[in-house]
Amino acid sequence: MALDFPNSPSVNQSFNAGGKIWVYNGNKWVLLGTSLSQTVPDGSITQAKLGTSFSGVTVTTSANRSSAVPSPFTGQLVFLTDTKKVQVWDGSAWLNITLAPPETPTSLSATALSTTSVSVAFTAGGANGSPITNYKYALSTNGGASYGAFTALDPADALTPITISGLTAGTTYHIKLKAVNDMGDSVESSATSVATLATPDAPTNLSATPAVTTVNISFTAGSNNGYAITNYQYALSTNGGSSYGSFTALDPADGTSPITITGLTSNTAYYVKLKAVNSGGAGAESSAVSFTTLIGIDFFIAGGGGTGGQEWGGGGGGGGTQTRTSEVITLGTSYAAVVGGAGSSSSFFSVTANAGTNGGNGGGTGGTSGNGFAGRAGRPGSARGSRGGGSTATGTNGGAGEYNSFTGTAIGYCGGGTGGAGGGQSPDESPTGFGAGEGRPDYQTGTAGTANTGGGGGGGGGSNMGGGAGGSGVLVIRYQNTRTITVGAGLTASHTNADAGGGNRYTRLISGSGNVSWS
Repeated sequence: MALDFPNSPSVNQSFNAGGKIWVYNGNKWVLLGTSLSQTVPDGSITQAKLGTSFSGVTVTTSANRSSAVPSPFTGQLVFLTDTKKVQVWDGSAWLNITLAPPETPTSLSATALSTTSVSVAFTAGGANGSPITNYKYALSTNGGASYGAFTALDPADALTPITISGLTAGTTYHIKLKAVNDMGDSVESSATSVATLATPDAPTNLSATPAVTTVNISFTAGSNNGYAITNYQYALSTNGGSSYGSFTALDPADGTSPITITGLTSNTAYYVKLKAVNSGGAGAESSAVSFTTLIGIDFFIAGGGGTGGQEWGGGGGGGGTQTRTSEVITLGTSYAAVVGGAGSSSSFFSVTANAGTNGGNGGGTGGTSGNGFAGRAGRPGSARGSRGGGSTATGTNGGAGEYNSFTGTAIGYCGGGTGGAGGGQSPDESPTGFGAGEGRPDYQTGTAGTANTGGGGGGGGGSNMGGGAGGSGVLVIRYQNTRTITVGAGLTASHTNADAGGGNRYTRLISGSGNVSWS
């Protein structure tokens, strides 16, 4: 079958015949890229000129295409050696007529993800007829002066952004990309640069100031390497530094010296190491510092005694309260304890819980220390009495002193005790308008304050009736269950070495004065 080539073709005109590209060289038609021996045989062309061979048009890049082919004709072919594309001029533009590697990715930007990985975002180039299946990257650590070989992402990733891993902390990288499809690799992109995150240097010059169950660690912070230190981690050893537990972050976070480590065991030797933390992660561990926690009392509360109510409606004042944590003790040493009776202060170590004060015919005043509360003012005895007594942390108008079971972390208040009944009316007053807790014509004697709740005065008596007695104070001491308390002569305890939960015991002293010691 004869091939019907165009009549009077121009030089370099192309023609698709039988699925093959033919080019007219000015004398005859030849297959693109073939030798003279592959020219069209005589008799197979009906409207063609025959003549000498044709060498084709080769263009290095599309950038020099217009100079190599300044006046293309419709159907003109070129071969681009850099992208391995064959293109044809359609009369207004060059079009790809074969599958080719992808276009180069552009607009690269990189973000550090960690000390060893970065993210690279970009604009993908055209796929050129075959989908992009992966990307390759090349790295430079000398400012872009030279690059390593291009490495394909594994697993493959054909979407922006891509992640490059296995990098070195605190290092600046220049990065180039190539897109990959079934036809090969694109031309390499322009470079972008990014520095991986860097962790802080190790803290130095550690020193320890131990307490009973805590320790303060002072140190010199290491360089943050460009990213602010936000916290520290610590690891503890109780076997002389032979082995350490895992590093634990401070909670709440603390990024300045000194830091405080809690939850330790008293009278125990520790070694501790630190790591600084920033957005890059935890840095190198420090050298160790050693210390021994002290022996001591975990917590105690002391309540002073309340005063009694006065006649003519005077209410007594509630005793005050003091609390203290982590008092240091020496095993076998005696420590003085005083439980205040009605109207007397309680004391332990350097703490004094004041007694309530007396307001005469008016209401008493609560102890001034800690959680002491003022008694509600009483009216003069010649008028209606008002309910007296100290008030508690949550009560009003002389409510009972509140005491929660001293277990675990539940700490009881030692506020004012129960207020007494209101004072009676004097005989020459008319018994009208009495409200709850006010004076009554039976001249009732005031009720005594509740004992062992930290005080609280009794209410005032009516007319010449006496007021109620004040409540006595209390001492409650909590300590670790590895210790045993001994209560000395002169003191009375309602609980001794009782279980307080959470690895603790407690002892409740309700009267007297004397010494306590631990073993």
